[in-house]
Amino acid sequence: MTMTLNPQLMERLTTEMVKEGLISPDQLAVARVSHETMGEDISDILIRKGFVSEPDFLNFLAQYLSIPYVSLKKYVIDRDLVHKVPLSVARRHRLIPLRKEDKEVVVAMSDPLNLHAVEDLRQTLGCKIRAVLASSYEIDEAIQKTYSLKRSLSEVSLELVESVSSDEQMTSMHEGRRLEEIATGPKVVQLTNEIIVRASQEGASDIHIEPRRTGVHVRYRVDGLLEERQILASEMHLPIISRIKIISGMDIAERRQPQDGRLRLKIGGKPVDVRVSTYPTLHGEKAVLRILSTGGGLSIEDLGFSESERKIFSELCGVPHGIFLVTGPTGSGKSTTLYAALERLNSPEKNIVSIEDPVEREIAGVSQAQINPKAGITFASALRAILRQDPDIIMLGEIRDRETAEIAVRAANTGHMVLSTLHTNTTAGAVSRLLDLGVEPFLLSSALVGVMAQRLVRRICPQCREECAPPQLASVEPIIGVVKKFYRGRGCTKCRLSGFSGRIGIFELAPIRGAVRVMIDEGMNESKIEESFRKIGVKTMLEDGFDKVEAGMTTIEEVLRVTQQED
Repeated sequence: MTMTLNPQLMERLTTEMVKEGLISPDQLAVARVSHETMGEDISDILIRKGFVSEPDFLNFLAQYLSIPYVSLKKYVIDRDLVHKVPLSVARRHRLIPLRKEDKEVVVAMSDPLNLHAVEDLRQTLGCKIRAVLASSYEIDEAIQKTYSLKRSLSEVSLELVESVSSDEQMTSMHEGRRLEEIATGPKVVQLTNEIIVRASQEGASDIHIEPRRTGVHVRYRVDGLLEERQILASEMHLPIISRIKIISGMDIAERRQPQDGRLRLKIGGKPVDVRVSTYPTLHGEKAVLRILSTGGGLSIEDLGFSESERKIFSELCGVPHGIFLVTGPTGSGKSTTLYAALERLNSPEKNIVSIEDPVEREIAGVSQAQINPKAGITFASALRAILRQDPDIIMLGEIRDRETAEIAVRAANTGHMVLSTLHTNTTAGAVSRLLDLGVEPFLLSSALVGVMAQRLVRRICPQCREECAPPQLASVEPIIGVVKKFYRGRGCTKCRLSGFSGRIGIFELAPIRGAVRVMIDEGMNESKIEESFRKIGVKTMLEDGFDKVEAGMTTIEEVLRVTQQED
């Protein structure tokens, strides 16, 4: 039972339940005491303690509110209608569409008084919504069953079972041929294509296809967060994984070892690169597909810089020689930022080369190379070779070790511009990391021109953005007064009812000048360098995030989510 009633309504309802003999005064008193001490909803307490059954309570509540109550146990649900509502929305609001009657859709909800959810559905389905009350347990069960795509593959599963059970000792080559027959069937090909195309259309960066006890779960990473999209029948697992292996150049018969592959597709006429990795799990192989658009990336103007930040960033990346570092954890947008910088610096008069792991996006006019440790091509060895290629600008995917760091610093001090990344949380932490790697302080102080730490936050959907009251969170209370205005996305069809659309960066951009350079030269520790950044007015990521909250670009919850993460 997840319906939230205001205290006055709950008081009237429970008093009426006592009058009607559904519960006793003593039982209500016990529930009230538990509510005061635990904070749990009174209705949940009454049901949990067995004072009243959930069906009886829901029946009484429905009559009291004049809202129909339905049991979903034997209800035939319109599957086509259900799939018009995203799974994430159904789970978040605990609802499921039942049927369409004339110009309205009947929707079972655990909380039919949730007008926000009703309005979201109205916009999504484009018609009037009639909410009915249903058990939260039955809704969860219906969601699980209805969103599981029980596509018929009886001939495939029968063939697979027969081939495995008939000869458990079959050779890898024979098994590979059988799997290939399964994986190239039209139904498997169509379903696999649908999964990839839908992910690309939704702007997903990754597709997770993972077998579990309950079926094959397909999740998309959209705007940095994983969202479940569909649940396939378990019989679909082997055919889909085999299909993915075939098109990405993997060994379809090898299921005990992790594998990596790559494929190039055209979706809507646009080329798309997909990196694929598989990994054996308890219930079978899991596949993760990373979608890499080969089209134009973001420009510097799209990254989320303020006017002053954009000016400083452009100046630091545009100096004739030195090192500029972008730092942050995996998934914080470092590569996207460096690609935007290369796009800005790219010109026929400059020889720009990159060393990456892997190359995520092709840039016309840039000589891009990919490391291959198995062949002896590391960041350090590739950088050493590239310095003999007369480069003006070098983009180094990551500085991971002392050798790479020392060569990069030497290159910067001998007339080359080097752009690279580090896995540290802060700007001062990046300086400290290079010193810890063994780079001489006097060499680093002369080479380093700037450091920028960054994180990605979800951008509020511009179509449904609205001003709102400060969130009722303890972590937000100290901020009220610093941030004067708060915004949120109400949720609309444009943003799939999430309230967010796309991502932007929040930054801590530190130019290395004057007193800071002297401190690095003297080998000062991280806290001292951090202090020197504050003295010259470097804005922290948290402060930059507050500015973007007040400007209506993101929410305070997003800023706190990414800035409170630690290594």
